[in-house]
Amino acid sequence: MQLKKYILTLLFSLVFVMSCSETMPLKEYKDASALRDKTIRYNLQNYSKEQFDIAEAKFSEAVILIDENKEPAKVKELLTNASISYQMVLDEGLPQYAAVLKEETSEERGYSKEVKAYRVDKDNYEFAELNYINALSALSTNNYEEAVNCFLNVKKYHHKAYFTTKKRYDESARGLKEAEDKIKQVDELEKTSSKK
Repeated sequence: MQLKKYILTLLFSLVFVMSCSETMPLKEYKDASALRDKTIRYNLQNYSKEQFDIAEAKFSEAVILIDENKEPAKVKELLTNASISYQMVLDEGLPQYAAVLKEETSEERGYSKEVKAYRVDKDNYEFAELNYINALSALSTNNYEEAVNCFLNVKKYHHKAYFTTKKRYDESARGLKEAEDKIKQVDELEKTSSKK
């Protein structure tokens, strides 16, 4: 009996969702959601705060209407306007973010070179440098999204190369210190035993 109730509830829900999908503007919802996700993924909310707030308000209002299955024409308009605002945030924010990342990656590259990561963790270092070249190339053609993705990879792989190298150097230094301490102990034992 419980299973029948569950199946009937599930079927009713499916019918309801399918009827909603026919009337609600799903393409506009997907488009706005994708632009929103991209804006948030790149953390661009503060680069064009006013446009982001406008987009969020329109998107939220549309979601409420979708949940209530009301006013498909208004939902479509809200989602279209939200997409326009999200795109404006991306257009304004990505070039600025790319410039910030370029500066940050210059520091990461410097740290990696300083510890000679190109000798110890060659794979991560070379992958980071390849991404740096690709980022600069993308910047030169105003492909800011590609530049941002490449710069983020530069940071990630230089970070890995730096810390892998630093860890190995630290382990080596610790091993040398332990060896020096043991040699001192042996020397002191020899001095004490020769005095006897």
